[in-house]
Amino acid sequence: MKFLIILFFDFIASGVLFAQGLRGEVFGSDGEPLIGASVYWAETNAGVSTDSIGRFSIHKVKGYSKLVASYLGYINDTLDLKKNNNNDYVRFLLQEQEVALNDIVIEGIQRGNLIKRDGIAKNELITFAGLTKMACCNLAESFENSASVTVGYSDAISGARQIKMLGLAGTYTQILDENRPIMRGLSAPYGLGYTPGMWLNSIQVSKGVSSVTAGHEAITGQINLEYRKPVDDERLFVNVYVDDELRTEANVSTAFPVTKNKKLSSIILLHGSVDTDVRKIDHNHDHFRDLPKSDQVNVANRWLYMADNGMQMRWGWKFVQENRLGGMLGYNDSENMREAMYSDWSSKNKPLYGSFIKNRNINGYLKIAMPVGKAVYDSDENDEKRSNVALVADFDHFNENAYWGLNDYTGNENLVSANLMYNHYFTYRSSLIVGTQMYFSYYREGLTNRTPWLTELPEQMKYYNFDRDEGEIGAYAEYTYAFRDRFSVVLGARGDYNRYYNRFFLTPRGHIKWNIFPLTTLRASAGLGYRSTNIITDNIGVLATGRQIEIPDMRTFDRMEKALTVGGSITQTFSLVGSNDASLSFDYFRTQFYNTVIVDQEMFADKIVFYNTGKRSFTNTYQVDFSWTPVARFDIFATFRYTDSEVTVRRHGEKYIHVERPLVSRYKTLLNMQYATKFRRWVFDATAQFNGPMRIPTQTANLQDSYYSPHYPVFYAQITHKIGKFDIYIGCENIGDYRQADPILNASEPYSAGFNSMNVWGPLMGRKFYAGFRLNLY
Repeated sequence: MKFLIILFFDFIASGVLFAQGLRGEVFGSDGEPLIGASVYWAETNAGVSTDSIGRFSIHKVKGYSKLVASYLGYINDTLDLKKNNNNDYVRFLLQEQEVALNDIVIEGIQRGNLIKRDGIAKNELITFAGLTKMACCNLAESFENSASVTVGYSDAISGARQIKMLGLAGTYTQILDENRPIMRGLSAPYGLGYTPGMWLNSIQVSKGVSSVTAGHEAITGQINLEYRKPVDDERLFVNVYVDDELRTEANVSTAFPVTKNKKLSSIILLHGSVDTDVRKIDHNHDHFRDLPKSDQVNVANRWLYMADNGMQMRWGWKFVQENRLGGMLGYNDSENMREAMYSDWSSKNKPLYGSFIKNRNINGYLKIAMPVGKAVYDSDENDEKRSNVALVADFDHFNENAYWGLNDYTGNENLVSANLMYNHYFTYRSSLIVGTQMYFSYYREGLTNRTPWLTELPEQMKYYNFDRDEGEIGAYAEYTYAFRDRFSVVLGARGDYNRYYNRFFLTPRGHIKWNIFPLTTLRASAGLGYRSTNIITDNIGVLATGRQIEIPDMRTFDRMEKALTVGGSITQTFSLVGSNDASLSFDYFRTQFYNTVIVDQEMFADKIVFYNTGKRSFTNTYQVDFSWTPVARFDIFATFRYTDSEVTVRRHGEKYIHVERPLVSRYKTLLNMQYATKFRRWVFDATAQFNGPMRIPTQTANLQDSYYSPHYPVFYAQITHKIGKFDIYIGCENIGDYRQADPILNASEPYSAGFNSMNVWGPLMGRKFYAGFRLNLY
């Protein structure tokens, strides 16, 4: 570690030295230095900004000699350094413009969902326009217009949202905060609800394995979140939302420069949401709330510092506090009502069944990046790249105290991680990333599983202690080569040693991209993935049942899952009405498990059994995407996905049976249309989904009793009107009022083995109307 620290500061020192190329200063006509003026080489993207006294330092670009200085309200000035090659110090004197700027309206067109043509991996990009197509209250609800990602619930009591990609749970999908891994560990089942959609600028979704630089946990895909930036021109953004269930929500963000030269800037992000007690909604009359009553406070602060020598430093923190009250109508989180469940569950007048979840999350991070060495230049691109070194450090604390009926759960996690990497450019199109990464997780976790109604058991209560310390350290290397705009390849590998499992494992991954023709792109990827499962939080729905939970000895239970994911896509852009106004894409991915953790609720009628197996388990996913803009400001996006997912489960003794994986939708079709009038004064959005059946786990321990959910449609619509700096929107979700009739099985007997609320396959809430406004001040 001492060697790495010395190496890191050596890189920083070398970066400062190499940054000394051409120096100079920029002044206004009054002789005052211009702070934050832009200085760049003409016809390139290479440039810098002046410091607090108007000075700058810029490295020379081969083949370019015209240096330009610009500043708002001043006339650009250009110096041709060919005429004086011996001058390493230049001085600009800019003259003020004598032009009055009137109000100018610039019409920008930003599509909501699109398939990015660049990049070696096929990325579905959900822009801010896409995030505002619906009442996007949190990250989970941001994917309603995506067929790559399916959104559902872990159970019908806690309201915890979960996603699925490539037919597998969202725990197999790595989620990044601007390329920094987040939502790991105990916070995973709730993390999707702790990122407000209005805090984001965009979401990038890529399927299959990802870069080895982010770790080895991405098995089915990767979701990268791009937040609002400290350097944004948006000085104040406000979003206020209310629906017909009287749920209210507010999001506020403000970005501002801290120093006069704008080198240090910050952004504050605020979120608050609350459900009123009127939300005791029970559409299916099972005496349970359709969704829990919740309140959440979410605060974040992000900082950015940009130095003259190209160094960037980013840091920030985030705090979340949430409470969720679920269960029967009329239940409150009080000592008396909770004690009544423990003592009176078998009485004739059974007490109300209730659930309460209290979560606290604190996160902090630091990112430092420094350019080092000389730049490499490409004359065709009129651009250059520089090698760089980066350090990313992260701390995360999560604490949960919760109960579901008589099941009590407590979890406390502290995680520290660091990633040190060096990216070296041999040429503009050839680079190598090497780095080392480590993390340490401190878990204190316990589960009390009370099932006194199962009187035939020798003990009526089981307590599981999952306390553990997990540590891991590894190193990686990834090589990238691009042959012009025709062919690109990325080959990477990483090796990691996990102290808890006392095991070393190798993760190879590769990607290729081939532009067969100018408008035809073929992509393929393959690689291994590993993830250490968190037994309870990865399967939080098991606590919302009346069954006994049976978990093997943690010392012999292999919780490290291993899988191979291979697949690819072909994308064709073509013309229907206008030039290149449409695209068609086809994907195929297969995930093959070599070790998987099974949560089996079909072996026994009164137990949920955990075990791991290396038997056959796979998922095949096929998807077709069509995108078309027939006329200006009218976008059509359609997609169809088919999933074939199977798993091998263990029966009594050593017998194994191959079955269709439960609760995985066989197919999904989605159609989204958006039309905007000129200057986007009015925006109309409409979305239709058609969801295929999924196998519902049997409750009798007989696989022959398994059945399938029906296929069903869901419709959404929203209208947005711009009035000055306000966007006012109204909309409706689940227009057809379709709901799952029985999300809670045996709801009349919550203190029995037949009680089960984890088999959710459809909407829990009916038709919902909402309204709100967004305010933008620049």
